[in-house]
Amino acid sequence: MDMSQLSRVNINLLVTLQTLLKERSASAAANSMNLSQSSVSKNLAQLRHLFNDPLFHRGPHGLIPTQLTLEIEPKLTQALFALDNLFAPDEFNLEQHRGKLKMSMPESAFEFLLAPIITELTNEAPHIQLDTWFKDTLSLEHLNQGLVDFVILPQDLGQAAKIGNQLMTHELYRDELVCLLRSDHPLLSPASIIWDQDAYLACRHIHVRDNELGAPVFDQTLAERGLQRNIAVQVPDFHSASALCANSDLVFTTSTNWADYICNKLKLTCLPMPCATLPVVYSLIWHQRSESDPAHLWFKDKLIKTGKAR
Repeated sequence: MDMSQLSRVNINLLVTLQTLLKERSASAAANSMNLSQSSVSKNLAQLRHLFNDPLFHRGPHGLIPTQLTLEIEPKLTQALFALDNLFAPDEFNLEQHRGKLKMSMPESAFEFLLAPIITELTNEAPHIQLDTWFKDTLSLEHLNQGLVDFVILPQDLGQAAKIGNQLMTHELYRDELVCLLRSDHPLLSPASIIWDQDAYLACRHIHVRDNELGAPVFDQTLAERGLQRNIAVQVPDFHSASALCANSDLVFTTSTNWADYICNKLKLTCLPMPCATLPVVYSLIWHQRSESDPAHLWFKDKLIKTGKAR
């Protein structure tokens, strides 16, 4: 686009597009911009003509962006951020900044990554609202769509998630797998002193499902050798798995950090993992659209430093 074409672009149209991407609703975008819904609709019509694309389709839960809209979103964010700096070049003031950061994570990350710094976060940025979700509710697909700002993803080393070329990732920390049994489990009696792969596979197990990553790598490794765990119960979260484990003869395979935490709260005993396994990697994932957002950069730095301290 040359300068003559650029001169015909109304900046308000770009602001409308950015707001629609954030709100996924014409009425919500209108409220956010203090405009009438008809004005937003007119702006959207001009945008569709400008980009020669429908930009959004109506879905059961709001507006669904087209592929072109998703592709131009990072450029749009950077352009509006640059314009904002042009007209308001003041230094970013975290203490005065008002906004919302949305992140999703597994249950264990609340205890090990967020809880240690929550007071620090709320003191440094008293006007930023932190909106957290479980990973199975909002995850990588929603990160691509702009519905969440960060995802913390646990995965076995070598179990790569399909994150695409617009998502950025940083390893926070690694953990090892261990086994939890109730403290009066028969296998812990003096007569049952052998804890090896055969004893492990002879047990019935609790498994925390992950719809995004599928079967853990160590289950895949067992399958390659013609072996498999007997999964008796699948649950959506770590607390549920731990509670069932504490009240049954089922074995819960989990991370060392979670085991250390939950064994102080429930009558559980931790045993080493008797099968060869790879570490569990916790990674922070974000979209490149937020690379120039100072609030995102601040929060990302806090999480990375917390991960390094583990």
